[in-house]
Amino acid sequence: MNIIARISSCLGIGHVMRMKWLLHEFSARGYSLTVILDDSPVDVSYLIKELKCQLHYVVTNSENDIALIKSFIVESTSCFVFIDHYELGYEYEEQLKSLGCKVVVFDDLARAHYCDFLFDAKWEGHKTANRYDNKVPDFTKLYQGPDFALLSPDYSNCKRKMITNKGITKILLSLGGGGDLALFGSFIGAIPKALMKELDISVVIGPQAKNRSILDLVSKNIPEITLLEAPLSLAKYYSECDLFIGSLGTSLYELAAFKVPSITFSIAVNQNNELPHLEAFGHFLHLDMIDLAQMKTLGENLAKILCALPRITQLRKQAILLVDGAGVKRVANVLTGNQIDLGGNFIESHVHKYTYLSKTISIRPICDGDINDYLVARNKPSNAKRMTLTKPIERLPHYLWWFNNERRSYVVENNGKVIAYIWHQLYRQNGAEYLYGGWFTADEELPFNIAILILQWQLDFCDELHPHAHWLAVIHKDNKFVNLLNRYMGFVETPQDSLYYSVTESLFPQADTQFNFVMRYSNE
Repeated sequence: MNIIARISSCLGIGHVMRMKWLLHEFSARGYSLTVILDDSPVDVSYLIKELKCQLHYVVTNSENDIALIKSFIVESTSCFVFIDHYELGYEYEEQLKSLGCKVVVFDDLARAHYCDFLFDAKWEGHKTANRYDNKVPDFTKLYQGPDFALLSPDYSNCKRKMITNKGITKILLSLGGGGDLALFGSFIGAIPKALMKELDISVVIGPQAKNRSILDLVSKNIPEITLLEAPLSLAKYYSECDLFIGSLGTSLYELAAFKVPSITFSIAVNQNNELPHLEAFGHFLHLDMIDLAQMKTLGENLAKILCALPRITQLRKQAILLVDGAGVKRVANVLTGNQIDLGGNFIESHVHKYTYLSKTISIRPICDGDINDYLVARNKPSNAKRMTLTKPIERLPHYLWWFNNERRSYVVENNGKVIAYIWHQLYRQNGAEYLYGGWFTADEELPFNIAILILQWQLDFCDELHPHAHWLAVIHKDNKFVNLLNRYMGFVETPQDSLYYSVTESLFPQADTQFNFVMRYSNE
């Protein structure tokens, strides 16, 4: 039986790489292969040089494109047609299906298709199963989720290598097959020289990457930097690195398989993901967009990231999805009518320790897995407008702050649903102790009785830990609810000519005349 594969090769190399492994599997099962790539300025055929196949090139969506593939179908007694291409869709597939072949589509953008089989590895939580509602015919067989991620055999039962090179941190940088290498030039150029001597940085140079000269200039005469020229697989480098920084495409599944601590960003439409869907893989640090300024900031603050590396590594253990690298065999078994193993790829979620304030209200220490939800709640307009800094905080500065702050923060839940975040911090000056803190809602406004319950817990908890500390706070004058609540809990106006007032000013330097300065004396 024949397989005709129409693969995108004009935008990065992700399509070619994922189809390569599937075609290898079918070749091993005795199928003959015909591969059709885009006629583009950059030839990526070297990526599939090990495949025994007929190789052809066409201009995408041209008359020759559809005519060539039709001619191969007519010549075959029976065949599968694999299509992995963002610019080819429903109408293209409908023409091929009319010739009697089996059309098999690979997509992750939830577009409309006319095919016999559709495979999409993208995970969108409970919405995954509905991504193609009203977008495919009733006869289309859908297979969705990371069970069907097409990865190299290197990602099956893989483990990271624990290389003990004392004092050296291995960092892997990659934009996949393309991208703008000026981004990594900005990052590398901002790393402090003293820190660079403690690093071993490998940079992937994709065949369609831009601005190679900028990276060459920045990395010149820096022995700690190795340029990897279009490697055929990154599995070896994933297995050895301590931290990955780069774009998020197929790398999402590859990194999850090796459980590599990562900071990623999107540089293409297919790389856009909602954070909860990434967190399911144990990946929490992601930027929706990236620019030279952000990469410079990341380089300047790399030491902070490295200090937090053990915590970032632990985040991988909060994954609820397992990537086992068996997607290629599953897809091949589906198409050849063999049994596939599904299920069992969900793992137990992180378990928290709670203190119950009532039958329904509980509180727990915040964990690093809350890093994104915390920011979303803080940036809610209804919360931000009442803070000393009213502008939304972006993810990168939030991530840098998160791993370096000294707050004691807690999550409040109502029947398992997060409803608020509350925090406090101890400050010492001239032998005196002061506490300052705050809270904000996660979703809807809190009823007065629940707010009292939470605040009373915080005051009692801190009184026990720091009985000699005075509470200092600032509250926006328009926030009548919290002003009333704090008066009820024993807070009074801070004397303007007192030491308490000047300490409050130093703790809240952005607080202006729009804020009330209040305090609660210790229980001495």
